[in-house]
Amino acid sequence: MFDKYTAAKILGAVALLTTATACGSGGATTQTADGLTKVAIGSMAANSLSFPYTIAQEQGFFHDAGLEVETVNATSGPQLTAALIGKSTQIAIGTPENAMAAMDQGQSLVAIPPFGRIDMVLVTPESSGITDVKSLQGKQIGVAARGSAAERFARTVLAGNGVDPDSVTYVAVGAGATMEPAVRAGKVDATVGATSTVVTMQDHGIPLRELANPRSGTAGPLGDYGLQTFWTTTRDFQQGQPQVLTGFCTAMNRASAWLADGVNRDAATQSLATFLQIPVASAAKIWDRTHTSWGSGMDATQWTANVDWVLGPGKNLPFDRNVLADCGH
Repeated sequence: MFDKYTAAKILGAVALLTTATACGSGGATTQTADGLTKVAIGSMAANSLSFPYTIAQEQGFFHDAGLEVETVNATSGPQLTAALIGKSTQIAIGTPENAMAAMDQGQSLVAIPPFGRIDMVLVTPESSGITDVKSLQGKQIGVAARGSAAERFARTVLAGNGVDPDSVTYVAVGAGATMEPAVRAGKVDATVGATSTVVTMQDHGIPLRELANPRSGTAGPLGDYGLQTFWTTTRDFQQGQPQVLTGFCTAMNRASAWLADGVNRDAATQSLATFLQIPVASAAKIWDRTHTSWGSGMDATQWTANVDWVLGPGKNLPFDRNVLADCGH
């Protein structure tokens, strides 16, 4: 469930950005010399969650939509959401725990496609002797941070397998580069990582056993409805620049479809290898497991399920007000 610490991080970042961006874009756009509309986009560098955005740039989909994107990279979900609220960007990738929290706090944000399926895998070293989720009772599970989406994923999987989530100790091990040594040294019995992190650990010689993976149907109902990301804009920008927003969504929906098409595997793999700065062989494994992760569709049932999962039952973020699911269609 969403915690107050995340809310504090978002609000703190917003306070800092409000002053820094008081003279910023404010939702306004400018025209380039060749007639394109320039728009500031919040993204994450070298993060596979942002990969459709890179594809839309490389394949010229934004240009086709009459846009020139200016990328403003951030390192975390709270920074991305705060930059959007502070108007230093006009559209940004969002994580449910940050964007939904901001919506719940009264920020006028709107979710737009593409919507990214949850990308978390619960794994254990093959040497651990742990063969299923039930065996994790009383063990230690590595998560990116306490109270993070990774911990929420682990708790949901444990509960779905009849294990008391509080019977497990959750250890903050960070992500990627810091998670791997914790697993290698046996500081945790299992860990929750993104597909790219799991592939990297395996390529570095750590044999892993998957205990729960949404893509293989072993994470329960969460695998069917869970979201990892969606893109966001402000309601002011939606209402003031509808053609620009439609152009962005159209380009991104094209990128999602391009990634899902197997004919583009070689080109996508090479692009992903460059984007993540990893070997092509590793990029191919990641693409094979995740290339159908992004879609342009969303309905009220899926949205509400995610709101309940992230914020807790009883929260009200109406689908019709907070989601522009038909953007770019």
